[in-house]
Amino acid sequence: MNKFILVLLVIHSLGVSFKTFAQQKTLLYSINHEDSEFTSYLYGTMHVMSEEKFFFPAEIENILSNCDALCLEIENVSEQSIDPTSLFDSNKQLEDFCTPSQWDSIVSWAEHDLLMSKENFESNFKNAKPFLLMQFMLQNTLPLAHKSHEEELEKLAARFNLKSLGFETIDEQLSIFNNVDYSTQIDLLMSQLRELDKSKAEFNTMETIYNTQDLDSLCAYTESDIMNMMREELLVNRNLKWVSKITPFMNKQSVFFAVGAAHLCGIDGLLELLSKQGYVIEGIKL
Repeated sequence: MNKFILVLLVIHSLGVSFKTFAQQKTLLYSINHEDSEFTSYLYGTMHVMSEEKFFFPAEIENILSNCDALCLEIENVSEQSIDPTSLFDSNKQLEDFCTPSQWDSIVSWAEHDLLMSKENFESNFKNAKPFLLMQFMLQNTLPLAHKSHEEELEKLAARFNLKSLGFETIDEQLSIFNNVDYSTQIDLLMSQLRELDKSKAEFNTMETIYNTQDLDSLCAYTESDIMNMMREELLVNRNLKWVSKITPFMNKQSVFFAVGAAHLCGIDGLLELLSKQGYVIEGIKL
């Protein structure tokens, strides 16, 4: 099983204060506080991009080289193992939560996209949690040649001998869906399945918008069923937890924080939450 990060992108949640940040059209911000002598940075990533459109300006490397630590959503994700119970539930049969037509659609997708026979799929995924199949569907819409901001940042951090920090473990991230009942997960799964045909085109458009650094437009464009139904779990609650960790992380060092661009958006986003706590946030043009 390949390790993966849930691709949590952006949500449409625009407030007056947010637009002040967004109008700067940048994805990188400096963070300062009167009680600290250190400047830290917050960068909004797109977890996966095609190699062709991969946006990673040299200025990021220059700033990172002068920091003391790199903080990602997950610390050293490539070195973490996944607890199988995060992905499978031996006490539940996925088919039991589907209508016959829903199950037929899922099996048909597996046969076409995963190249698995019905028997093989049912044998291997009968206990899979619905969101696991959603992740496979998402991965199959991505370009074959792709890159990750997080991977590039980890390589640079290793070169510069920076400390490695993280807001959560991969199992903590995956456990978000444990708070969502199976019927809701199935609804989200079927919604994603219906949208597969246009997902690649939408992904290309999203990359283009991301590269303009127009956070406002990016948030608006990527509004989706999953974000609307799970905004509290995916973004709001996690942002509040992360903000409580940012202060101790950057009290005695300069930290480069890099998280999905989603977490910068809106009145519940990290930019606004940090501003309310007295931090001075300034955009850095890339």
